[in-house]
Amino acid sequence: MKMAIKNIFSVLFFLCSFSVFSQEPSFYIRSIRSIHLDNKVNELQAVPFKSIDVVYNKICQFVNDEITVDATSMYEVSAFANINPGIMGTSTKDSIQMELYLIKNAKKSNEHVLAKTSFTFTYGNFDVASGLNIPITKVHLQQNDAVSLWVKILPTSTVEINKSDKYHHITKPTGMEQIAAIRIAKVLK
Repeated sequence: MKMAIKNIFSVLFFLCSFSVFSQEPSFYIRSIRSIHLDNKVNELQAVPFKSIDVVYNKICQFVNDEITVDATSMYEVSAFANINPGIMGTSTKDSIQMELYLIKNAKKSNEHVLAKTSFTFTYGNFDVASGLNIPITKVHLQQNDAVSLWVKILPTSTVEINKSDKYHHITKPTGMEQIAAIRIAKVLK
């Protein structure tokens, strides 16, 4: 009897916790579709999302493929993209350097890089999807600020990525469904 009461309280605690955390003021979008990148060195390339990619949303608008926050506040932002340059047969001295950016108001006069990360592909992992991860970063966003994810191939790269229009560079690695994602969470006081 004592064990049954303990189990009942455990289940109730779990359900109450789930209810509280499910109300977290956050936004999460993830793509499960692969994405092609152009071999454009030193140019930002957008990682696009569609409305069907929105998993959870309590704080943003997603209109015309653009994520905008509803209110001025402090937020935690993070993101990732799994990228595979898709080339083989290069020398051990070759490399491809890429950066992943979370940008506020991209291509506007008040554009600002919220966070970024970089990764170097070297001989042996040119044809392997590697996760570029932007860890949680606290930022202040104004109402209607747009947040987007971008990739850049750096000019220090010594070889080009796969140039076939049919090849998708942002793709899922073995055993993982998600290809790219952005999470925005309002910081609670």
